[in-house]
Amino acid sequence: MRSRTAMRFPLDRPARSLDRPALSLGSRVGTLGVSLALGALLASGTAISLAAPAVAATGDVKCPSTACVQVASGAGSPVGIAPDNAGSVYLAYSGGDLLKLDLATGALSTITTGLGNLRGVAVADGNAYITNFEGTLQQVSLATGSRRTLAAGLPSLFGVTRVGTTTYVTDGDGEIVAVPDGGAARVVATGLGFSYGIAFDKAGLAYTADMMTGRILQTNVATGTTRTLVTQTYEPTSISVGPDGLVYFMVANEVKRVNPTTAVQAHVTNLVGIGSFSFSLAASGDAYTAGNGNDGLWRIIGLTAR
Repeated sequence: MRSRTAMRFPLDRPARSLDRPALSLGSRVGTLGVSLALGALLASGTAISLAAPAVAATGDVKCPSTACVQVASGAGSPVGIAPDNAGSVYLAYSGGDLLKLDLATGALSTITTGLGNLRGVAVADGNAYITNFEGTLQQVSLATGSRRTLAAGLPSLFGVTRVGTTTYVTDGDGEIVAVPDGGAARVVATGLGFSYGIAFDKAGLAYTADMMTGRILQTNVATGTTRTLVTQTYEPTSISVGPDGLVYFMVANEVKRVNPTTAVQAHVTNLVGIGSFSFSLAASGDAYTAGNGNDGLWRIIGLTAR
């Protein structure tokens, strides 16, 4: 097993105070050196703080507004967000807690605690799939909070998603790892850089966002072949596939999308008023994001329709 050290994000639960060193990502003058530094911070578990722009321009989404609604002021700063498309959002915290947010009532409840130094969460078939920095993938029952380990001893794990009976994760070595139910973990793609997330389209192709080089990548996990869709000059920090089949990602406070067939990208909007780092798309086309500090959880209404 590889040795590693990590410092937890200071916020373990929503009720706790936040004291984080500032790393401003509001400027669009990032360089590869900044990208490497940011990737190193995320990989080590060090917390970062994002500076939100002060003035909204035409077409921007201002928070709060009718297009950006705070759905949980007490949610703190989760490191992973997973809407279940059935009225709840699940939140993972670096201190090892998994919480459920009821969107109808705004109530937060604890599913379980003590899951380790968490990084990502996905929900499917009544379970949550959790990655942590120690290289462990866990499955947690959303009904009972019971857990089991699906894989351990891997490099530090970050992004996670579920496709059929297989869980896919990204790791700190630039790999996609597949963990089939009842089977052993195996590397299905390499050379992907540092991606904090992973998403699949309906054709079974995977998408990752390399913060180190700014690439948005499409990977065939059956063959391990990778295609570069977009090369940015700044760190893409989020990756999702929308209900329209387009790939959405974040560059500083800007949301962008790319057509995975033509590789044509377009500006969607800027998120103004909250220091958002990333977002998760729901099947409705709404997005959920955590604001900087203790700003809580926000819903961006109809993001994919913009």
